Amino acid sequence: MINNDTVFALSTPVGGAIAIMRISGPDARRALETVFTGRIEPRRISYGSVTDPDGSKIDSCCAVFFEAPASYTGEDMAEIYCHGSRAVAVRLTERLMSVGFLRPAEAGEFTKRAYLSGKMDLAQAEAVMDLIYARAERSRKAALGQLEGRLSAVISDLYSRAKIALAELANYLEDDTDEVSLDAPALKNRIEELGSGIRSLAANGMRSRILRDGARVAIIGSPNVGKSSLLNALLLRERAIVTPVPGTTRDTLEEDLAIDGIPVVLVDTAGICETPDTVESMGVARSRREAEDADLVLWLADGTRELSDGDREILGSLSGKRTVAVITKADLDSVFFPDDNGTFCSFPAVRTSAVTGEGLTALKKLVADNLLPGGTDGAEDLITNSRHISALEGAADSLSDAADALTAGNFDGAFFSLHEAMESLASILGKDDPTEDLVDSIFADFCMGK
Repeated sequence: MINNDTVFALSTPVGGAIAIMRISGPDARRALETVFTGRIEPRRISYGSVTDPDGSKIDSCCAVFFEAPASYTGEDMAEIYCHGSRAVAVRLTERLMSVGFLRPAEAGEFTKRAYLSGKMDLAQAEAVMDLIYARAERSRKAALGQLEGRLSAVISDLYSRAKIALAELANYLEDDTDEVSLDAPALKNRIEELGSGIRSLAANGMRSRILRDGARVAIIGSPNVGKSSLLNALLLRERAIVTPVPGTTRDTLEEDLAIDGIPVVLVDTAGICETPDTVESMGVARSRREAEDADLVLWLADGTRELSDGDREILGSLSGKRTVAVITKADLDSVFFPDDNGTFCSFPAVRTSAVTGEGLTALKKLVADNLLPGGTDGAEDLITNSRHISALEGAADSLSDAADALTAGNFDGAFFSLHEAMESLASILGKDDPTEDLVDSIFADFCMGK
């Protein structure tokens, strides 16, 4: 999988104040010497120009050279810092193409080379992309923790424990002298304890996905209960049109928001009701789908009137859904309230006013608590990658099989299952020669220039 060629790509979006062109590979220094007029010393930034072969200037810029292995990729690497206009980026790209011994980098190739050079494991490499796409504080913390190796340390420890168990079993199976004994019940207990710890990591699947991709929160209710007003109040701007006329919202509106550090997509929906209007009925159908697909539903009830048949019909449809009841219009006289346990219709509840802001802070806390149940301490240490979760589940299943095999006295089967568990854990970090297809599939999702 290791390439001996030298590649280049922009590592910044075109159109900013500064553009960074990255070059990596054995000919990185020669490439920089070919196009850059400034002095080149390892790890020292210098000022100069990028020029055409005839000496005409393309741009004034700075550049730096990193000598292997002290670089991001672990190879000789250079970076050119030029002005960020599209015209400059295009001319610099054309100039590097004309050098003759460079090729454009593939998506994620710089980080792939860092992995292949041993600068990081696969989990850390995937965290690079997670950090780039982090949408809120907790997803940033989770990705940064992985990049710094916290997840890798946990997985390495689990892998080592499985390896010790495997070695103990192998030592017993390979003994021809009958001098090696095996405490099968004790080994089984250790394997079960290891599997339980791995399964608890994998069980954080929803939390992990939310931290990585964000949660979908649907605002659901009858017409004119204050759905659009709540959306605007949470966003602190007038995103949705609000009128006293029922049916003002006829389609879904989506907006990104960070609630207590959790990335959230708020979805304002059409009021759910029976209507002969074709367009409005299409909006109602979409509202029902959003309620079904959402990670969390905010069910709104107008606190100034008793629940209608329509409200109760919506309420019935939310059975089994993770839901927060929002009693709206708290600035007016209310006819019902959350009970002493802070619930309404069996859902955690809060009274809010989009006019005065009452209850909005409490609502955000309820949203956070329901999206990440069990508290938020240590949320930055959560696994945030579906591939890792799948591998952990596979390892836990294999360990369960190993424990069952030990109970049945099938030591060869236990050895095989332990080995499978180790392979699953190793795949998270890219240990033990992962397949080229796996590595390629991971880096194919990276952005160009990273």
